[in-house]
Amino acid sequence: MKIQRIIKYFLIVLLEFLVISPLYAKEKILLYGQKSFGEPIKEEVLKKYLEGLKKKLSEENYDLEIKPLSEKEALSLLKAGEYFGIGEVRITLIKDSLSLDWKIYRTGKRNPYYFFVTGKVANLEDLFEETLKALKGILEEKIIIEEIRFSGNKRIGEDILLPKLKSKPGDLLNFETLNEDLKTLFKLGYFEEVEVELDEGEKGAVITFKVTERPSIKAITFKGIKEAKKEDLAKIIEIKVGEIPTPEKLNKALENMKAYYEQLGFHGTEITLETKEVSSTQIELVFNIKEGKKKYIKKIEFVGNKAFSNRDLKGYLSVSEKTLFSPIKRYVKYLTAVISPEPQAEPGVYNLAYLYRDLGKIETAYKNKGYIEVKIGEPQIIEEEDGVIIKIPIEEGPQYKVKEVRVLQDLFPEEEIYKRLKTQAGKVFSLGELKEDEVILTHLFSDYGYAYAKVDTNFEKIPGENALKVTFKVEKGPMVYVNRIEIEGNTKTRDKVIRREILLSEGWPYSGKRLEKSEERLRRLGFFEDVQIEKERGAKEEDLNLKVKVKETLTGTFSVGGAYSSSDQFSLITEITQRNWMGKGQRVSISAKIGTRSSRYALNFFDPYFKDTRYSLGWSLYNYETEYEDFTKDSTGGSIRLGYVFTPEFSAYLGYRYDDSKLKDVVNNASVIIQESKNIHITSAFELGAVYDSRNRFFLPTKGWYHELGFSYAGGFLGGDSNFAKFTGEHQVYFPIKNITGHLVFGYGYITEGSGKTIPVYERFFLGGIGSVRGYKFGDISPRDPVTGERIGGTRMFYFQGETIFPLIKNINLNGVLFYDMGSVWSQKYRFSSSEIRKSLGFGIRWFSPFGPLRIEWGYNIDKKPKEDSSNFNFQIGGGF
Repeated sequence: MKIQRIIKYFLIVLLEFLVISPLYAKEKILLYGQKSFGEPIKEEVLKKYLEGLKKKLSEENYDLEIKPLSEKEALSLLKAGEYFGIGEVRITLIKDSLSLDWKIYRTGKRNPYYFFVTGKVANLEDLFEETLKALKGILEEKIIIEEIRFSGNKRIGEDILLPKLKSKPGDLLNFETLNEDLKTLFKLGYFEEVEVELDEGEKGAVITFKVTERPSIKAITFKGIKEAKKEDLAKIIEIKVGEIPTPEKLNKALENMKAYYEQLGFHGTEITLETKEVSSTQIELVFNIKEGKKKYIKKIEFVGNKAFSNRDLKGYLSVSEKTLFSPIKRYVKYLTAVISPEPQAEPGVYNLAYLYRDLGKIETAYKNKGYIEVKIGEPQIIEEEDGVIIKIPIEEGPQYKVKEVRVLQDLFPEEEIYKRLKTQAGKVFSLGELKEDEVILTHLFSDYGYAYAKVDTNFEKIPGENALKVTFKVEKGPMVYVNRIEIEGNTKTRDKVIRREILLSEGWPYSGKRLEKSEERLRRLGFFEDVQIEKERGAKEEDLNLKVKVKETLTGTFSVGGAYSSSDQFSLITEITQRNWMGKGQRVSISAKIGTRSSRYALNFFDPYFKDTRYSLGWSLYNYETEYEDFTKDSTGGSIRLGYVFTPEFSAYLGYRYDDSKLKDVVNNASVIIQESKNIHITSAFELGAVYDSRNRFFLPTKGWYHELGFSYAGGFLGGDSNFAKFTGEHQVYFPIKNITGHLVFGYGYITEGSGKTIPVYERFFLGGIGSVRGYKFGDISPRDPVTGERIGGTRMFYFQGETIFPLIKNINLNGVLFYDMGSVWSQKYRFSSSEIRKSLGFGIRWFSPFGPLRIEWGYNIDKKPKEDSSNFNFQIGGGF
């Protein structure tokens, strides 16, 4: 017959209060029966034996209880988990000899154990020891946990519950640990009842946790809301339909709602929670809200301030006095919330939480001006019928200057250290600059391999003077070397693509600056949504392991569209771009226009590390049409480019381009320049250029520079019909301003004719569109032929773009942009004139969408001329921005 044992604990909860009674610090043993045979036993002998045995068991962490019960009653208590073991003893006395026959049941065994001990009445101590030895052998029999099961859990899976338990399959069964597991399961809050059943398996114990789940949420209702938004409340309670609400979550939801109303300035808001039973397994949560009233600030006063004016100090507070302009400030607050992530109080509304938060800013401002003893007192709140008066007492204390600066270290020359610090002798002391200096010193030592360098800072008052002695003590620790570099998260990108961007290798001394640059380089690839390089201590003190964690993003874009023209009729236009081809970091793009009468294509390839060297290789083949305002260019050709990476930021290239072009859709009375270009077909050009790129990421950079200079020469010894030399340049800078990004672009170009004076019109400069002046279409900014009025391009040009980029919805990488552009194109014949500088301003969005980088911008033509559009809509998917 299979042996089965059951230990049950019913844990029943009534509302929010339940105290789970702990099981026993000691295992409880029940002696339910004692029988005597032979000669009568003196009561004191039996009592002495049992008391002595109880003491011995207590020393071994067992608690012996003596309670006269029937065997059936005792067995029921054993199964219910009241006792670890039960037993009875039969005592036989013959003259001065005792025989003790024991019968023991223990948890997990249906059949009892039997043993006996004998001895003299005079030597009861020996009987204690013999009895204890036998009992321990039975009670301490080791049981292995074979399996852990759950029953009754319908919505909460085992994958959530098992990791919470201390008991694991293969461990020795421990009832104290089992009791802790019971408490743990109940404290999760998902269950109304928890029960443990212990069965005997083939190899050990099978533990089954039987649970009764709490009902899940079918609906959440907010009653009584007038000022707050239901959508906001649904977010802040952090509870969703379908969840099983725990008491902790419900309490937190109430706390969050009350804090939310306080932030809005509603005082005295009352919120109660009601649960309605929908079915046996579902409930409805009803939040009953009685909104308080807003109180407005009549006046804010500062008492005792001399170093700062009242106006300056009010600038550190987000709470403000109610004025006629408060409604306007309210809308300004919503706009600045995009720039500043820190929550702000509603203008004019009394909000104690924001007030206390901002008092710390005032204290910091004083300490940054040398007032290290400043004390900001408890605000005095005076409530009147027409508003609240806030009085803030301030004890400024004296202003301290820095008299002496010492840096205790043994690595760098003193002058090398001191010139880097912002804290200098003779200056007014600033706590903010002191903290910055700690970071400067930590980074300095980190760059030379001391990854664990610590800086302890101390400043002492000089007696009799309002001056300080500042001491930086640098504990550089051991010089650290990179032991191992591990890469995680790259499911597509090959390890070598990531490793070649890391400016550290195994065995190299650690450098904080190189680590920071490595992160920037990986982000600049544009292959990853997130990049983190974590430092971990190695087995040795001088070893450091780097763990590169990346989260890959989509690197391919696909677009498809259609067009209709009189020549081609219907045509299908598709483009596919993959910036990380086969995970090798190579860029491949294919575009095609498949029409009824003709087909067009373009194929481009670029490998930034050709054959895993510093050389880059790129080539392109194309056959496509480019439409200008007054003609259409039909081109077939290709190019090849070889580059070399000199530093992580600087590279150069040289290349060759061959192009066979024909002009069509040209009217008979077209401009002379356009007519002459009809006879120029072959362009054979040599190209040379250099690129410097220190931007911190490929898409939506926030800081860094980008410079590109390019030179091309066509004709001469290269042959072909064209003959010209062209020079172009573009310079960009990104810089952060709080939570927004500034972006400036300046581009220019110059082209000169060769001896053949054959510059085709399409090699001249035209401006307009998303890459230059966005209030105009591409080609709209150009000199015109004075006779025909056609745009004929120029030999000189420049353009400028100024942008402010700011986040709209951070979690989906949606950004807004405001811009101002200007530019001009001219030539020797049609000289530069400031009146011909074309300008535009506008706005747009930039979104790192699931289909690739999306850019939509609208530009307004500030200096609209006759026959020009007043605005232009720009759209681009793919590419960098």
